[in-house]
Amino acid sequence: MAADRQAPSILGFPHRPEWGPAAHRKALAGYLRRCRDHAGIATRQAARCIHTSEATLSRMETGRSAIKAAEVERLLDVYHVRDPHERARVSDLVEEAAKPEAWQPFANAAPQALRPLLAMEPAARRIISYEPQLVPGWLQTEEYAEIVIRAYHPTKPAREIAERVALRMQRLEMLRRAASPPVLLAVMDSEVFRRRVGTPGVMYRQIKHLLALLEELPYQLNLQIAPLTVGAAGAIGHPVVHLRFFTPEYLPDMVYLEQYEGALYREKPSESERYLAILNNLCGVATPKEQTPALLDQALAAWR
Repeated sequence: MAADRQAPSILGFPHRPEWGPAAHRKALAGYLRRCRDHAGIATRQAARCIHTSEATLSRMETGRSAIKAAEVERLLDVYHVRDPHERARVSDLVEEAAKPEAWQPFANAAPQALRPLLAMEPAARRIISYEPQLVPGWLQTEEYAEIVIRAYHPTKPAREIAERVALRMQRLEMLRRAASPPVLLAVMDSEVFRRRVGTPGVMYRQIKHLLALLEELPYQLNLQIAPLTVGAAGAIGHPVVHLRFFTPEYLPDMVYLEQYEGALYREKPSESERYLAILNNLCGVATPKEQTPALLDQALAAWR
């Protein structure tokens, strides 16, 4: 029976503003869903209590729709959540969830398909990225990023291109923050450093930038280079990003699969674990990270 099960608690989810609104909204959504299940209340009945539709409540319970503070208070009453500490923590989450996302100052330039990744990556404990063709976006120089974005969007006006570049530059800052920064493990094909993007000078400065970042962020940034000899392990064909969070019991792993027109997201454990195994296999056969500076120096010499 529902009453025999341990009541859900949100007290284990920390109040960490630097993780961003989406993480707090997702944790809150899962908590409310578990509270409803524990109380034995159907979705339709709970939706009526806050004068909304069953579909809207379902979106609230998956973090895809915002929840107003008054609605949350009403639901906590209906679910018999009386503990003042629980309710105070929920209030903190509601407040954080209502704040603007990191990408919202660049809303006109942030691609719709990329927004879930932009929203959740600040909350990651570890990010594993595989890039078969280009330097990953977090690590691009401004001039390299502009050339890449123009190539993908040749008809966009200059102002929007500049906004997209600014957004891309801003993403690296999460690795530099003092509080719980994520660790980024980026694996790139060796061909990334042979594929000319812009002039030889652009390539030279991009590789110098990577070397500088390795010195600046020795604990937060790991780079590995996958040579062609890795064979099938490197034949994924498209960028993959795997996010693991500080609180997996509240925030399950997320996988981002980039496509030319849009992106796919995978959050079911069976799917995220499969992609994690693929990425771990690739990391295992790629050149060890200790050799990366020497390999970058060799690539640098080719673009002098």
